Amino acid sequence: MLDVQHRRGAKCREEIDFTRKVMWAHMIFGAVVMTLFLFHEMFRWFAGSLVWYGLSVAAMYGFMSGRRSCRWLLALVFLAGAGAGLYFLIRVLPDTTEPRAALVPHALIPLWLGFANLTYGVGALFVLCSGRIRRAGEAGFVLW
Repeated sequence: MLDVQHRRGAKCREEIDFTRKVMWAHMIFGAVVMTLFLFHEMFRWFAGSLVWYGLSVAAMYGFMSGRRSCRWLLALVFLAGAGAGLYFLIRVLPDTTEPRAALVPHALIPLWLGFANLTYGVGALFVLCSGRIRRAGEAGFVLW
């Protein structure tokens, strides 16, 4: 009996470990993106990224609880973040002026934001198309 309980979660262990790494990477990288908006003194975009991050964490929680629709919602939130980043690079960034005492120079924005857009676009495809992530979500898991 104890052996059965001990091996109960071992069926999807590899998938769960992989999905945990993906979710932790999102939590860390999303916090870095928010912090960089703050350091560039783009407070509206910082607030928007804070709301986006909160939505992604809520969708992530639903996905980890085994709700199938939350996997699609998480992928949509990732795509929305990538789309908002593209909009920022194309429409907003050319019209901004650099503050006098910015902590990080504005010349770095296209570099880190382009990388973030690419990462979250690929992350959305991973969440939608990866069988390992799908199986981990169906089994339900926690981050620790």
